[in-house]
Amino acid sequence: VALRIRPLSSREHINGETECVTQLPGVPQIVIGADRAFTFDYVFSPEVSQEQVYNDAIRPLVTQFLQG
Repeated sequence: VALRIRPLSSREHINGETECVTQLPGVPQIVIGADRAFTFDYVFSPEVSQEQVYNDAIRPLVTQFLQG
């Protein structure tokens, strides 16, 4: 399972809202708030491109599927 953290929208910035999701460095895990941790196969930050998400998380699955 892959998770991509979305950036705050312009409306959220205007309203002074802050991000509530923290990506832990070096592990595919996030923390929501102060004490709710979740682990995934992949975690992508808002700065990661769609191409990088595809190359890291999707392409290997497609390749394996096509190879049978």
